[in-house]
Amino acid sequence: MKDTEGAGGGASGELTARFAAEVDWTKVVDLCIPLPDGQYGPDLLERLWSPDLRTADEAHATLHFACCGDGSSVSPAAPEVLPFLVEAVRDPAVAVMVRTQILETLAVLARAGNDARTGPGPRLGGRWRTAPAAWPAAWERAVDALLPFLADDVEGDEGVRGGVAAALARATHRADDLIGRFLARFEDEPHLSAAEQLVLAVGELAPHAVGRREAAVGWLRQRTADAGKGEEPDMDDDTDAWLAWMEQHGHDVRPAAVVALRRALRPL
Repeated sequence: MKDTEGAGGGASGELTARFAAEVDWTKVVDLCIPLPDGQYGPDLLERLWSPDLRTADEAHATLHFACCGDGSSVSPAAPEVLPFLVEAVRDPAVAVMVRTQILETLAVLARAGNDARTGPGPRLGGRWRTAPAAWPAAWERAVDALLPFLADDVEGDEGVRGGVAAALARATHRADDLIGRFLARFEDEPHLSAAEQLVLAVGELAPHAVGRREAAVGWLRQRTADAGKGEEPDMDDDTDAWLAWMEQHGHDVRPAAVVALRRALRPL
């Protein structure tokens, strides 16, 4: 199966060399198969850049399981490969579908990292929530690397921008800064799906904010009653009005805003 959306000819030689040199592959393993049979190598990352969508998709699925298993914990593999997962998200040579899937994995990892307990004790159900000591710093670097992509206006990448917002919504320790960025981006976001995800992200972060919580809640209340730029005019009746309408962003995000407001008002 070949992907026709933005998949190039594979990772560059410089990048594949970094896969081998910068990742401790002894930590990147199949969580169900003991070493050495369950150990992976640099070719696993290389396959994310494959022009064959099936190959790239299977590589992502393998990396997802190696990094977080069922999603309840962060494995030692995650800090090792995280910089290259972010690199794949930022690289238009990687298929858009794979990039959005990677962003979903980053959101799962960030949530598991937030939930990981610092002391002993299993979570409800008896399973342990854990994260390696290297994870917080690795995630912090990933957040910084993802931020510029919020403003990327490459046509067709609204799904990636929305995925970036969803992943960054898990960076609860930076809630105030991120809320400000999301509100600013919302004004310039040309696509409804990405705008809705920005609204949902504000709702996720609002309970964790200090200086911007009230402003975020107030902004979400406004969105629940704002129909945006309204109904599309008939181009045949008034071409000028239609062109003016098309140039506006003004999205109707009322359903997403209702959900986001509920999240914003929930107790921590």
